[in-house]
Amino acid sequence: MIDPADYPLWNSPTMGAYLRTLRPESMLVEGRGVRVRDRGGRWFLDARSGLWNVTLGYGHQAVGEAVKKQIDTLPYANLIGYGRPSAISVEAANALVPHLPPTMNKIRYCSNGAQAVETAVLLARFLHRADGAPARRAVFGLWSGYHGLGAAGGALTGMPYVHEQSGPLLPDVEHAPGPFTAGRPGEAGDLERLITSYGPERVAAVVVEPVVGEGGHVLTDEYLHTLAAFCRDHGIYLIVDEVTTGMGRTGEFTRTGQVGVQPDMLTLGKGLSAGYAPLSAVVLSDAVYERILGLDYDQKFLIGSTNDGHPLGLAASIAVVDALTGDGVLENVKHRGAELYAGLTAVAERHPHVSAVRGTGLMYAVEMRGPDGEPAHEAASSHLRLAMEDRGVLVSALAISPAIMIIPPLVISADDVTQIVTALDEALEELGP
Repeated sequence: MIDPADYPLWNSPTMGAYLRTLRPESMLVEGRGVRVRDRGGRWFLDARSGLWNVTLGYGHQAVGEAVKKQIDTLPYANLIGYGRPSAISVEAANALVPHLPPTMNKIRYCSNGAQAVETAVLLARFLHRADGAPARRAVFGLWSGYHGLGAAGGALTGMPYVHEQSGPLLPDVEHAPGPFTAGRPGEAGDLERLITSYGPERVAAVVVEPVVGEGGHVLTDEYLHTLAAFCRDHGIYLIVDEVTTGMGRTGEFTRTGQVGVQPDMLTLGKGLSAGYAPLSAVVLSDAVYERILGLDYDQKFLIGSTNDGHPLGLAASIAVVDALTGDGVLENVKHRGAELYAGLTAVAERHPHVSAVRGTGLMYAVEMRGPDGEPAHEAASSHLRLAMEDRGVLVSALAISPAIMIIPPLVISADDVTQIVTALDEALEELGP
């Protein structure tokens, strides 16, 4: 336990409970490869990739050297105005664009994932207003979808407690059940039905994750293609949030490219710089960019912040693209992902209180149920997380689902997979039903 008077940070949603369990020796001080070490000297396999963003592990030589070189060359420039963007921002965009879905060729760099999603949503509203349709303000997402926190990101995130904790957030945001919602198997059209009832002529955009982070629910190819067609038919911008799934997490640069979906905008973050410096991006379709290019001079879309497209993040991004294309990382995701899924499902078969294993690539949820067959209490995920931590493996406990997310660096080995699966098996055995 740490005395609040001796701890200078405010970094937990429940500081009282947090400080009762925090110990000085548990603070992290070093990272090497896919492992981190605490002050007490213990090493852990980081099967949560920091906050799902340290995709190439710790101490990646090429990424580290790129950032160090950029510090010595041009440590800061901005992308908001004055007509002088950094040359490295153009270099980074040119390196990334060839690996994005066809017709997605224009990039705006931001600082974090929530900001990128917010930018895309506000741009959708702005363009409808510029087209003489100011009533098109509503934005639809999915319950359980995660798009960040704050006034806009939190409103878009499909978790009621986020909406309620601070009062009104961004207005005109609606949510629909996903095709994975309990008790509604196969109901893939809820989103379209609710938009039709609401009035498509009032809707600016739809925002979805191709793999829903809160629970690892994989939206099917058919679902995404049907949704894209519906949005296109009704003049609604489709925004695909790939802050987590982008940059190799599912075995390709983007999940949209993997399944052949053509959104109007997609967002990237987390793995874009492998966690070495803050960076995110909004990628526009050619059609959306042409609409922006054709705006009158007095139709300005004013948005951005001081550190958008920070040169250190851009330098890291170029090195990440090189690693994904030249170091066999994407193939490793496919092989290790198949091994991880096989191991997790085998563990689930031995433990009846595991209700589901879901995901793709190197992104899996392990969900639990109680003795009565109903979903386990949400605290069950924290108990499982701590039991795995006792066995040297760090995973994420989800906010509202009785599940953990196993989302390790893309460079893990077969032995690392075995360690993760073994830790899960032993932790489940300890906790019991």
